[in-house]
Amino acid sequence: MALRHPSFLDLETLLSQAEYHNVDVPVAQDIVETTARKRSGGGKAGIGPLALNGSAGTDVQFQSTYSLAPREKATVSKVIDGLIHEKAVSVNPAGESALTKDALVEIEGTARITAASVMSKLFFVFRRLILERDIDDLSELANLDVNDADVAQAIQRVYLHNELLPLPMLLEITDSPLPHKVYINVRPGYFIDEASADCLEGDMRILGSVYRLVPQDEYRVTDEWLLHGWEFMMRRIMMVQVQDDLREVTQQLNRLGLDVPDDDVHAYISGPAVVLDAVALY
Repeated sequence: MALRHPSFLDLETLLSQAEYHNVDVPVAQDIVETTARKRSGGGKAGIGPLALNGSAGTDVQFQSTYSLAPREKATVSKVIDGLIHEKAVSVNPAGESALTKDALVEIEGTARITAASVMSKLFFVFRRLILERDIDDLSELANLDVNDADVAQAIQRVYLHNELLPLPMLLEITDSPLPHKVYINVRPGYFIDEASADCLEGDMRILGSVYRLVPQDEYRVTDEWLLHGWEFMMRRIMMVQVQDDLREVTQQLNRLGLDVPDDDVHAYISGPAVVLDAVALY
């Protein structure tokens, strides 16, 4: 297989999967090098022509030790190849392939950020403003207008200045072999080097574990993405209050030029669908 270049990597989970499935992981090695040099002898014993040469010299050993660590990209690629070889990963499952909770899957497709994650930034901004303004009535949430100076400035920091927020992202994967909808839960804090949410859209391969299965004619609310950071009961209360407002917020965002699809994921995911918990994106 080709060397993988992940933009997102949960290395601890990947190595735990390798350990669980008895896949070898390259580890750092201590290298010991030993060299020998001969120390010359010196002096003579005796007098005149009967004198004898002194010691011919002794061997002196010099030892140096250093550590040789495996490269992360090579390690990741070898571990993923090992998991696939051990059939611990379902690669591009197609048709009516049975997926089970926590099963490992590698899938290819085209990723895009869902409306739930686009608006989660907005609700994060609203929550921050509520705390700053010491608002204790949730009805004030509906009165926060994107044209308000403070709100507009906060939105600019997020959407124009690319302020990184500690929010999980919900991606939708299209053009995959699976017949049902595929979504990816991308947790914050695992991006590689300069990678960020800017790298979350486009063609990619995803290694992940099955996080949620949504059967036919069932629904899964999106509060863990949409209202991330809010207290559990507050999320439940707010989901009841904001569901009818989500499309209006989407329309306001569209007026700002964000072009959020009207039929995208808002308050819930409709089945049949699968949500994968991302381990690596490459």
